[in-house]
Amino acid sequence: MRSLLMTFAVSLVGMTSSVWAGPPQHAPTAPALDIGRVMSALPVSQADQPDDAPPLTVRTALDEALAHNPRLTVLRREYETLRHRPAQALALAPPSFEAQIWQWPLNTFNPRNTNMYMFTVGQTFPGRGKRAFRATVAQKDAELARAAIAIEAHGIVNEVKRVYADLFLVRREREIHFANIDLLRQFADVSEAKYVTGQMSQQDILKAVVELSRLHEDLVTLDEREQLAAARLNTLLDRPPQSAVGRLVEPREDMPQPALAELQRNAVDRQPELLALRIDIERMEATLAAQQQEYKPDFFVKGGYALMSGQSDAWTAMAGITWPKAPWARHGIDARVAEADAAVATARARHAAAASAIRLAVHQAYVRADAAQERAALLRTSIVPQSDHTLAVSRAAYQTDQGSFLTLIDNQRVLLDVQRAYYRALSDLEQARADLEHAVGSDLLPDVPAPQELATR
Repeated sequence: MRSLLMTFAVSLVGMTSSVWAGPPQHAPTAPALDIGRVMSALPVSQADQPDDAPPLTVRTALDEALAHNPRLTVLRREYETLRHRPAQALALAPPSFEAQIWQWPLNTFNPRNTNMYMFTVGQTFPGRGKRAFRATVAQKDAELARAAIAIEAHGIVNEVKRVYADLFLVRREREIHFANIDLLRQFADVSEAKYVTGQMSQQDILKAVVELSRLHEDLVTLDEREQLAAARLNTLLDRPPQSAVGRLVEPREDMPQPALAELQRNAVDRQPELLALRIDIERMEATLAAQQQEYKPDFFVKGGYALMSGQSDAWTAMAGITWPKAPWARHGIDARVAEADAAVATARARHAAAASAIRLAVHQAYVRADAAQERAALLRTSIVPQSDHTLAVSRAAYQTDQGSFLTLIDNQRVLLDVQRAYYRALSDLEQARADLEHAVGSDLLPDVPAPQELATR
């Protein structure tokens, strides 16, 4: 593609300079500008489209992204790490074992001359309920990690749909450009004959050259956009960026949308970010409860056996309790409880703010989708057919010497613009739907999994 476009550019520059060399001294017997040569320099095929790559539907792209996306893989590994922590919080601290030698005289290095050997085993027991609340906090940490998978997965679903729609738009715009190039070739056949017979001025020929230059520039830009969009899509699917992407499926224009009020209600219930914030509130509440348990004392017990030289051996036993409410210790617990209580209030405020933002996002995406659907329908049913009819009328008028070539070119450009506008409206509709689904937290299509299911993939 790039080599063909560069060949066309070089040819076009040379031809244009020859046109501007000045008017002919005598009436032309042959055209000063070879339109057929200009047309032959244009790329005539879309060979960049891979023939061996299988078609890629949105559903296939989403399944591949959810299964292989590297960002999801990292989050799943983090969740696998955190889900082992509740069991750690429930476990008791390891027991202790001590060995002591009593009354070892300074004038000997022989341990047999000591008075007593003591062996002690000890165990610490946290206050009642402390381990359970600590395990609850650890469990909420794991649930937050799982919710992060759902949030990331839902974001990747949105990103795949948007990139898919952008890639489809670029490819369809290229097809429209190539179709217009073929149309210009047909105009050139008539124009060349008129120019030879003196019925068409060089100024009109230059108009065709400028139009071809504009199409060439657009093709270069579209080629760049297509490569970048394909690389982004391949990266989301964990493919090499340069991998071939097969044919895409055209977005549906007539898919019905649920009522806005229903979507906003669903968003509050299903949106992954709101679900994660609710889990965060529960985590903060569990943290507050765990801190309040710190007012309860911990216990420890010890038991041992004493070997005494020249005397009977003996058992030893000891029990102890901590004093958390001691005046020099309580203020630390009070501060931690106050901090946890403030964290609960912050988490609730964060959830309320996010819910408000989500309702706004649903409303904005709904309005965008509705407007894009109306634009697409208007373009398809009215503006595109009217522009096509106008071009056909001006073409017939030009062939019968009743219309100008400039009018014909202008009408051809209008048709090109409205055709591109229709597919831009389709792309905008698909991207607005993707944003609406992202804001709601569920797909508008029934076969797409819910956010909580995305976390387990």
